[in-house]
Amino acid sequence: MATKGQRNSQKIFGAIDLYSGKFLYHHQEKYFNYETYILFLSKIIRKFYKKNHRVFLIQDNASYHKKEETYEWFKENRTFLEVTNLPPYYPEYNAIERIWNYTRKDATHNKYFESKQDLCDSLYTTFEDIKKHPKKIIGLLAPFF
Repeated sequence: MATKGQRNSQKIFGAIDLYSGKFLYHHQEKYFNYETYILFLSKIIRKFYKKNHRVFLIQDNASYHKKEETYEWFKENRTFLEVTNLPPYYPEYNAIERIWNYTRKDATHNKYFESKQDLCDSLYTTFEDIKKHPKKIIGLLAPFF
């Protein structure tokens, strides 16, 4: 089959609750930086936070995770949030990587997309299915318990 020979990756932030399988995502149109990351965290913190509990955020070593402005935001929100950085080059310790792998297999692997919108629609369909049926992916998270 003929293809356009172009790579069309999408920029998507994601977060997962290991115990419930609750999954949140945000499609970022242009790029990742500390500002877009903080905006994403500001939105998800409210959705994961439970009164008198803290959200434990485990993040990889993306450069925008380590910016001074990001650490300042963490400091301002330490009442609600505890942050742990993964060691460099250990994606197998990052639970969200299992969701991305599942998504590639379910939504994009060996599929041709005529347009960027077709690709995004396939991704959104898989993401919304995960949100509605978290039990589908909870087994992927078992190694983290």
